[in-house]
Amino acid sequence: MNYLSKVTILIFSLFLYSNTVNAQFWKKLKKKAEDAVINKADQKMDDVLNGKKGKKQNKSSEKKTKPEKEVNNGENKSSTSIITDKQKLELYRNFKFIPGEKIIFYDDLAYEEIGEFPSKWDLLDGGSEVVAMDNEKAIIVTNVYDNVITPLFDTTNYLGDEFTIEFDIYIDNIEDVNDWQKLEIYFVGNITDYKDVVSRRGDIKFNYRKDKISGYIRTDEQKFGFEEVNFGAKNSWHHIAISYYKKKLKIYHDETRIGNIPNFPTPIKGVTLNLDKPKDNANENLITAIKNIRIAHGGGQMYKRILSSGKYMTDGILFDAGKAIIKPQSMGIINKIVSVLKQKKDWNFEIIGHTDSDGDAKANLKLSKERADAVKEAIVKLGIKKERLTTLGKGESTPLNTNSNSIEKANNRRVEFIRK
Repeated sequence: MNYLSKVTILIFSLFLYSNTVNAQFWKKLKKKAEDAVINKADQKMDDVLNGKKGKKQNKSSEKKTKPEKEVNNGENKSSTSIITDKQKLELYRNFKFIPGEKIIFYDDLAYEEIGEFPSKWDLLDGGSEVVAMDNEKAIIVTNVYDNVITPLFDTTNYLGDEFTIEFDIYIDNIEDVNDWQKLEIYFVGNITDYKDVVSRRGDIKFNYRKDKISGYIRTDEQKFGFEEVNFGAKNSWHHIAISYYKKKLKIYHDETRIGNIPNFPTPIKGVTLNLDKPKDNANENLITAIKNIRIAHGGGQMYKRILSSGKYMTDGILFDAGKAIIKPQSMGIINKIVSVLKQKKDWNFEIIGHTDSDGDAKANLKLSKERADAVKEAIVKLGIKKERLTTLGKGESTPLNTNSNSIEKANNRRVEFIRK
């Protein structure tokens, strides 16, 4: 075989080898790509099965509720930093709502079954049920119009002449100019016929449209319009607070007071809510929901009570469950304490934290001290010298009652300000 033939055979062999190697290379690369796609699909399926949320959700998913998760009702979880949501707390710097001190109705829906009607309420018209949203339970309405519910009480006249009402409401993605949500509140107490409610217009009416909240307070003779304000974030929870003290009626939405009537003449017995689903021409799956309903007697007597008894006790300073993180709607009490301390420069306070009896006693003792420290820190940040305040935690050691139900437990989760 001559030299040229040998070179030709060598070149041909190298060509065959190169093609074989390239084929194997591309085959392996294709296999890796296929494996990556399969692994990604498997991961997505695992996420679905495990209840994990992807970056995007189908807006038309039924009721827009999130997977049910365990609800924390105890007081024995480890604490985190004292104040984390500084921006929202700053918004409440001028908040003046003071919640009543004695809770007569409290419903965080903790022991309710998903899909059932809430057991502490009566249904007068429409429909409502308990769902899981944002790791908590909430009440959603199921009919488009006139879902009328009222808390269950043994008496028809339970509010009296000094009370507060609070709850959170979910505002959905009402984007279009024609979209709106509605809430009406009636001071009629326990009733047996919803027509007694819907036949009359609400004593208080909230309208959420596009990005504004409007509405009114109505008496038998006049209608007083709300201050129209931007209600803020959509697809989000907002706080409604109502205070009534001997005919003085005030309405708050989040940190803003939107209604203030010095002489509300309509007789008040109890409270009934009428909620509509959002009106949306393009999407029928928007929801209206409420949660954390609290009705209490009292409110607005802090200064007088400190003068008469040397202390002020409140269960209206609220914290994240099992933590020492102050909820923004608690800032009304803290702002008032700051105002008192600025007026009375010779006054000092000991701040005492208390918990209910859920969980471990040692953990509750630690948590109560951390919560007292959180209140002190919030007061100091508003301009009061830290030397004027001391803190103490008593945990569950000094209950006001037997801790036998949700109302008693809520009354025991309290903060005391003792004048020194």
